[in-house]
Amino acid sequence: MTDPLASQLEAIRALRTAGRHEEVLPLAKALVAAYPQDARAQYAAACAHDRLGFERDAIRYYDEVFRLGVPADVRRGFYVGYGSTLRNVGRLDDAIAILGQAIADDPGYPAYGAFLALALGAAGHPRAALAAMLGCALDAARPDAFDGYERALTEYHRELLETPLSSP
Repeated sequence: MTDPLASQLEAIRALRTAGRHEEVLPLAKALVAAYPQDARAQYAAACAHDRLGFERDAIRYYDEVFRLGVPADVRRGFYVGYGSTLRNVGRLDDAIAILGQAIADDPGYPAYGAFLALALGAAGHPRAALAAMLGCALDAARPDAFDGYERALTEYHRELLETPLSSP
């Protein structure tokens, strides 16, 4: 027996992959209407709104996914999208908290650090933003990507982390 929710989510994924984002939004909204307590339906609606630049509308869906519990199979995309959208709508402290928690829970995913750096910069914490972005670059770099300067960059990263967030 085919799961109708799974089939509809797959149809939305296929449209998104094909770049047909305008077609995704009405389908995602209908999915939420049919399955309001399903985090995956809420996430599809959040992504659809976000992709089309409707961040203020997307945030209510992201908030609902967070309230319902983030499904493991969309966790990384959710936290990057949610954190980025929180930053875009001016909820900077929330963005920093969400992305910081994502890093603590899943430290091996460098996209969290990049989006945390953007949130920290927007919140007026340039040193912390630089530390986050440098840490992200060091984590994501292939071996010897910095031509032997990895040790020096790691030390600079450590120094930046030791500086209080409010420092200029």
